[in-house]
Amino acid sequence: MKRFKSYQSILDFINTYSILVALGSFSSYLFFSNLFNVKPNYVLALGLSIGLWIIYTLDHLLDGLSIGNKASSIRHREHFLKHKLIIFWILFGLIILIGLSFWLAKIYYSYVLFLCVLTLIHFCINYFLSLKYTVLRYLKEAFIALVVTIGFVVTPLIGNESTLVINQLIYAFIIFYFINLSNLLIFSSFDKDRDQKDNMITIAHLYSLSKLRRLIYFGIGTSITVSIVSFSIGFITGVSFFVFMSMHLTLLGITIYPSYFRTKDRYRFFGDLIYLYPFVVFPFLG
Repeated sequence: MKRFKSYQSILDFINTYSILVALGSFSSYLFFSNLFNVKPNYVLALGLSIGLWIIYTLDHLLDGLSIGNKASSIRHREHFLKHKLIIFWILFGLIILIGLSFWLAKIYYSYVLFLCVLTLIHFCINYFLSLKYTVLRYLKEAFIALVVTIGFVVTPLIGNESTLVINQLIYAFIIFYFINLSNLLIFSSFDKDRDQKDNMITIAHLYSLSKLRRLIYFGIGTSITVSIVSFSIGFITGVSFFVFMSMHLTLLGITIYPSYFRTKDRYRFFGDLIYLYPFVVFPFLG
């Protein structure tokens, strides 16, 4: 019993503080660098991981502060109760990012600024937009999926020469976009009741759970189809195809067996875990 409680505490910590998000960002950057046959920039990969962690943490912090101690989710309640410590770590992360920027070539600066502007747009829509434009908040999952996909898929190509053709980039972008979107829709479907209790607006407010599940299946199905086509015409290798299909099967499993994955917020842990799958196959990516 004691061991189970210890395991659950670790799981809650990982889910609450977006640990897998940061690790998954690093993993995914290296994965797409290999897919596009470009040399990875490890300083940039580290900066991307820290930056994404800051964005996710700030998002949860603002939600937690707006809801307060009555937040339905552990994630938001913890960010409210420990907001001073979390603000310290966000500022510390920003200091590290500033330090890392001196190790990056100037060609990256405008691109990083572009990602920052997209992130700022997300926060403005989500927290500062007038209620009469609330409909735009329903699209936040689609917008977040777009920003994350740009960050993971396009970033490895900045400042690098690659032999890939534009169609290869388009196929990879579509595959990963629908993986990200389906994952976010899964999170929204599981969080639907808690978000409604906390008066938080997501796409789950716009659709019933049955319609939302159909959207999830559509997203996963689209990504699977494009993956198969990409593999058949040689745009992705067999190992890369295996990684994508493993992600698809995980998301399908979460969607098909909601009762199991709802328990102890397993859906969030395994949903974030898919971005670490490339770590497993790195020895075979050469």
